[in-house]
Amino acid sequence: MSEQYNFEKMVEGQDQHYSDKKFLHKLKNFGGGLGYKAVHAAATLYVALRSPDMPKSSKLIVLGALGYFILPFDLVVDFLPLVGLTDDAFIILTALGKVYLSITDEMKDEARGLIDSKLGSQENVVK
Repeated sequence: MSEQYNFEKMVEGQDQHYSDKKFLHKLKNFGGGLGYKAVHAAATLYVALRSPDMPKSSKLIVLGALGYFILPFDLVVDFLPLVGLTDDAFIILTALGKVYLSITDEMKDEARGLIDSKLGSQENVVK
């Protein structure tokens, strides 16, 4: 894929939609409702976004997915029991599928560490 576009210009002002602080807050408060696989996918995308090795085109996909995750208003309201986070999980898992070839084992391990530090052990996250 060509990377002839100006990545910095494309993400200029993105902090109004996505920030690390907003993501980590949402993960801590709502992560348990996603289930472990979706939480791990979200954490992996977060780690990948920060990696200098992740292609810029993949970072745009990740930014979109994580931005949607932290968006307070989405297709299904997050606080609704059982269905509130299904759209978020779908977006996160779809984005992970799109960028999966760029994800390293180190990113996955770092994501597990992030989950442990923010949510506790895997047993604390609903499977």
